[in-house]
Amino acid sequence: MSQAILKQIVNQLEMLEILELQELERVIWKYLADKQQATQQYIVQKSANKKQLFREWDDISDEEAALLKAEFATEDLAFAEVALSDYLPRLQQQDKI
Repeated sequence: MSQAILKQIVNQLEMLEILELQELERVIWKYLADKQQATQQYIVQKSANKKQLFREWDDISDEEAALLKAEFATEDLAFAEVALSDYLPRLQQQDKI
């Protein structure tokens, strides 16, 4: 089916006049250029956002950093306690097997 569609497109292109082909080529190149520009703008914006996050992190005070470390340490400890709460009983159960 795709070969039939491609053949149809080629046949229609053959019927186009030179000026129409030139216009079609211009439109295609404009589309590709616009697409490339949009992609580059997206990359630049993404990079700027990442740099902003790093600046914000670098700008926090030592006191704020210490508070964040303490908060994460507390959360990590709580998570580890929950995860390991039944570890010893499971080891003992495996020893029985």
